Amino acid sequence: MCLLAIIAVMAVRGGFIVARSTALSDDPDAYRVIAETLSKTGVFGLPVGDANARPTAFRPPLYPWLLSWFVGEDGKLSNSAPAVLNFLLGVIAVGLTWDIARRLVSPRAALVAAGLVLIDPILLWQSTLVMTETIATTLAVMVWWWWVVRICHTPMAESDESCETAKMPVYVNATVLGGLLLLTILCRPTFLVWSVLILPVMWLAGPACRIRRSVFIATAVLVIATGVGTWTIRNMSAVGKPVWGTTHGGYTLLLANNDSFYDYLENKPWQLPWRSEAWEPSEFFAAYEALPRSGDECADDRVAYDAAKSVISKRREMFWYSCWIRLARLWQPFPHATGDRSTASIVVVGLYHSAVYLLILIAIWRLRDWLHPRRWRAWVRWWPAIALVITLSGVHAVYWSNPRMRSPAIPVLAIAASGAFKRRSDQPG
Repeated sequence: MCLLAIIAVMAVRGGFIVARSTALSDDPDAYRVIAETLSKTGVFGLPVGDANARPTAFRPPLYPWLLSWFVGEDGKLSNSAPAVLNFLLGVIAVGLTWDIARRLVSPRAALVAAGLVLIDPILLWQSTLVMTETIATTLAVMVWWWWVVRICHTPMAESDESCETAKMPVYVNATVLGGLLLLTILCRPTFLVWSVLILPVMWLAGPACRIRRSVFIATAVLVIATGVGTWTIRNMSAVGKPVWGTTHGGYTLLLANNDSFYDYLENKPWQLPWRSEAWEPSEFFAAYEALPRSGDECADDRVAYDAAKSVISKRREMFWYSCWIRLARLWQPFPHATGDRSTASIVVVGLYHSAVYLLILIAIWRLRDWLHPRRWRAWVRWWPAIALVITLSGVHAVYWSNPRMRSPAIPVLAIAASGAFKRRSDQPG
């Protein structure tokens, strides 16, 4: 069975990446160019001429830094490096999804959960791009796995494998969790909100002794603060502002809150889900390019923030309406119709995600007794998953949103959906 699973992962993930290997040449978010610049000049920045670089904080540091290790002697990042990296990260995500589902649901459900992550259309597509969806998803599931296996010691049933923190020193468990959360933040600043939601609940999941629990939480917080602080100090020195995340937030807020997008929402007729036309952003891009620029990316980011806030203040009703629309877009099963998407592919992807949501509803109905508030302690092991859904929903209700933004939560959805296949005789995890 294990051998068949490995072959399936290699065939599906590996085959898809090979089939779309040319897509890895694209660099839509400038991760490749930053990685190449970092490798050639030692500066996390964008190239200026042949040998110089301008420091930047436009993108979070983890993914470009990781890619920079694979830049060749010619100063170029070959497609094979992100292909192999995405493949390995995908394998880890599938494997950890299986193990979490095995512990929390049942062995039978674990196979379903792993299979859903393996063939998920969004994750498959993103695995062929030089973007952060793949690594962000893997890091998120790693955090949840460590939480279940090493942090949480509240079993859901007497027969469960409890997380015996005594086997490993408290500070080691906390350091690893803090380190994993730090990596998620350095991959995507959105995860800072996730960390803030997770850390207080460590009080319920950690050691029985209050002193040890306090040390537990303090250690994780110290690791995160040290890492984020180091990046902030670097940005203070390199770009002149104490940027803890990126200088890209203003753009993503303005992309989600501008007159062109609001007009699109205001005038958009009802359409079938697989024929729903996407917003055409050309008018927005023209207006964005016309904004005053100083060449200072921090100042330019502030201009974008101010422009977005101006639109929001002038059109408050549309802002609140757009929040609901962005929330719906984050979780909607059907992608929007665009010129490069066939109706058939939209229908297939939409039906797949609709089936996942249906399985989640079935699982909720079948396991409704377990969801009773009196069993709240059992939910502690699920808290990172719940907190991740809350985080993504809250952040992307305000900032730009589309279905790929939910990538880190796809293992969560898969494990929840696998509950529909859990027998009543199966021991819960």
